[in-house]
Amino acid sequence: MKGLKQLNFFQPNFLNFILQSKQKKKKTKLDTKYQLKPYALLFSITVSLLIFTLSFIISILVIVQPISAQTNLSSSSSLSANQTQDILDPLPSWKDITVKHNIIEFVQNVTDSENTDYYIPPEDRIAVFDNDGTLWSEKPIPFQGYFSIDRVPTIVAKNPELKNISPFKEILAKNFTALKSMTEKEAMDLIVTTHSNISEIEFNNLVKIWAQNATHPETKRLFVDMVYQPMLELLHFLRANQFKEFIVSGGGVDFMRESLSSVYEIPKDQIIGSSLKYKFVDKINNTNKDINNNKSFIFREPVLDSFDNTYEKPANIALHIGKVPVIVAGNSDGDLQMLEYADDNNPTGKSLKILIHHDDPIREFSYDKGAEKVLEESKKRNWNIVSMKNDFAIIFPSVGNETSDVSK
Repeated sequence: MKGLKQLNFFQPNFLNFILQSKQKKKKTKLDTKYQLKPYALLFSITVSLLIFTLSFIISILVIVQPISAQTNLSSSSSLSANQTQDILDPLPSWKDITVKHNIIEFVQNVTDSENTDYYIPPEDRIAVFDNDGTLWSEKPIPFQGYFSIDRVPTIVAKNPELKNISPFKEILAKNFTALKSMTEKEAMDLIVTTHSNISEIEFNNLVKIWAQNATHPETKRLFVDMVYQPMLELLHFLRANQFKEFIVSGGGVDFMRESLSSVYEIPKDQIIGSSLKYKFVDKINNTNKDINNNKSFIFREPVLDSFDNTYEKPANIALHIGKVPVIVAGNSDGDLQMLEYADDNNPTGKSLKILIHHDDPIREFSYDKGAEKVLEESKKRNWNIVSMKNDFAIIFPSVGNETSDVSK
């Protein structure tokens, strides 16, 4: 205990005392026990804890960083693979020939901000597409006609006088061959009669149900599966490059909105088409007549308000869009003025005109009737004529176990 009493932690010779103590071989067990071991043990434990803590932290970092790196690499690789696919071939269902090259080159030119000769800012990248015969098939008759045919029994039951009038009598007799020779007036009467005298909400619900169930009489596919796979890819390619897309078609605007908006991924307010005259019906002014549970609604009157074809197409583009499109795609003489509008009102090299030519009787249909003028003008102006036979590697998207093409 004498050694312990002489120990002073605050004296300068404390270190010397420690060293001298180590050299004394005959120290008692009591001196050794109380002079050195408690502090050496405390120091050893502290150092050990620090080493263990640092080792644990390093181990965690060694484990976590590779996992994190692998996760990021995996995510990056997946994203990169999708982006690479789009970059390498954004139009895989198009054959690798002139028209495909022209489309890709145009998009690259107008989206390259450093290419001052061709660059078009995103807000002016307007693309418009006809629908029937351009984005989906239209034979043997435009598909909205089949919706009208399916509505005829209900309409005639409410209006028996129609059963002896063409084309209603032929439809009731299931003489569909005669429908191919319908006059334009008869076709228009059929559309107006079967699409009117009904509220807008009720009409839209009828179209939704029909689109989910109605099938093409020859291919037995749903009508909404008769869209062209190459054109779906083109729509996707343009959206990815900040183009705003519109449908501008002679088809009924509400019919297209309800049946095809989700198919094309084009918002309903970007669809322009033919329309009937609408009337607002409300309770306040006693015009409701308890038709819709005393709620206001839009009523579809049996009067054609706008037929969105030929000269009406560029007029409606100006009215509803307010900008000249830089991309226009059509397939018939009804689209000629729309194509001409884009060609004449954009600087050279800053518009792309596409004409779908139906020349594949095996996988789709072959016909030039109704497209004679636009084909001639396309050749004169060097517009892009898309041969379905030569430019489309496939026609229709795969459905279930079916192949992409449908042969009749």
